[in-house]
Amino acid sequence: MKKGKWRISLKSLIWFKWQNHLPRLVIHEKYERHVKWILRILAIIAIGSSLLVFETWYLRLSLAIVLFLIEQFFERSIFLYTSIYVQPLPSFTTESEKWTDMCFAYPINPESNELNVVGPVFSDREYAHNFFNLLRDWNYQQSEDKDNNICLSFVIENDIQYSVYFYPSLKRKTIASFFKAAEEHQKYDKYRKEHQELVMQMIFCKVFRYGKGLGLRRFLQIQSEDKPFWLKPFIIKADRTFEVIWEEEPILKYHFKCRRRNELNKNEVEYQHGKHVIKDKLKK
Repeated sequence: MKKGKWRISLKSLIWFKWQNHLPRLVIHEKYERHVKWILRILAIIAIGSSLLVFETWYLRLSLAIVLFLIEQFFERSIFLYTSIYVQPLPSFTTESEKWTDMCFAYPINPESNELNVVGPVFSDREYAHNFFNLLRDWNYQQSEDKDNNICLSFVIENDIQYSVYFYPSLKRKTIASFFKAAEEHQKYDKYRKEHQELVMQMIFCKVFRYGKGLGLRRFLQIQSEDKPFWLKPFIIKADRTFEVIWEEEPILKYHFKCRRRNELNKNEVEYQHGKHVIKDKLKK
């Protein structure tokens, strides 16, 4: 189903589930009137069928049982009401070509207390500033991200390509508090209905080269799981070298994800994005 520029899957509006070993219809409240009309039509059919004369009793009983089961199925429908939380979105025009590379930097002395550095490389300083300010919005403008509000993922596509993802976490504290408040506010109006919680957010993804001696391989080898790293933006200079954008405050990160594409499960953001977007952009 299409609404304006948005495609809406009917699976999010109507589906079936088993509850107490019985099938239950789960349907959005926008279709509640349709269900009521189905029940009315079934009642009319039941009244009309009572006027029919079947030669055998078991045909009459069979029809009555079938109508009763259908009526009970719709009578026990689970109705949904929806709340939508919108994660911080870009206040700038996104231009993927201005994100040109990924940079990985390491301390000269591995035994020192200095941390590894990871960051996207941009061709435009203003765009880099806007991009990083959005990341900080996801982290409530904090310089330390212990809760993994900013999700950073590396998905290895094949022997020569990997994808980098930036997106806000679905476990940000404000999401849970928003849905709790929405449910409390509507608990009387939506009595006996189930709350469908939807989140709208931006996903940034870019595909880069993956091979021997390149940054990601080295980063995965030396980055300790119990040690944080710096997330910093870089700028690409005229001589094609990279330089840290010093005026941008870095973010101290404690988490990242790295998977091969075939290791992702269906509940992961990267899996769904790859299934619908990335697959057509990869080199064969």
